[in-house]
Amino acid sequence: MADDPRVVRSRAAVVAGAAELLLEDGPGAVTVDAVVQRTGVARSTIYRHFPTSTDVLRAAVDAVLPVGAPVEPLGAPGRAPTAEQAREALGRRLHATADQLATGAWVRALPALLELLARDPSLEEHRAQVVARHREPLEEQLRAVRDAGLLPADADLAVVAARLLGPLFYRRLVSGEPLSHELCDHLVDTVLTPGEHR
Repeated sequence: MADDPRVVRSRAAVVAGAAELLLEDGPGAVTVDAVVQRTGVARSTIYRHFPTSTDVLRAAVDAVLPVGAPVEPLGAPGRAPTAEQAREALGRRLHATADQLATGAWVRALPALLELLARDPSLEEHRAQVVARHREPLEEQLRAVRDAGLLPADADLAVVAARLLGPLFYRRLVSGEPLSHELCDHLVDTVLTPGEHR
C-alpha cells in the first residue's frame, strides 16, 4: 500500500492542506473537516493515513517546522577546534536560525503552536521530539567546543544552547527587534570564554 502512487499522492495532499491551514489560521484550524474541504481528499482516506485529528496536526507541524541544519565538523578531523573555528561554526548555525526566524512562513503559527504543544498532553512526546531535533545538533557542536577546552568543563550544554537561541526567539516573538548576523556573532562571543578550561 505504501508504494501505491495514489496513496502517496493522497497522503501528501492531506499533509500539504493541513500545513496550509496551520500557517493561515493556527493549530485550531487543522480539523479533518477543514482538510477535506481544502484538499478534496475523502474523510475515510484521511483516517486511513491518520487515525486521529491529532495525528493530522502532528504531520502538519512536521511539515512546516524547518529541519535543523546538519552538524558541521569543527576544525580538522581528529584535531580539537581552535577558538576561531568554533566561533565561525557556531556563528553560521545561528545565522541560519536567525534567517529562518526572519523569513519563514512557519513563524506566524509558532506562538499558537507552542501554546498547544505546552497544554496538550497528547502532544508532549511530539513536542520533545521537535525540540530535540533542533537543539541536539547545536548541543553536539557545543560538546565538541567544551571538549576542546573552549567552554568550562562543567558547562550545561542545554543552558548554553538556550543562551544562544533564546534571544533570537525573544526578538522574533516578543520584542520585534531586528535579527541580524551581528547579533548572532555577539551571542557566540558571550558564551565562548577565551583560554583553557580543562
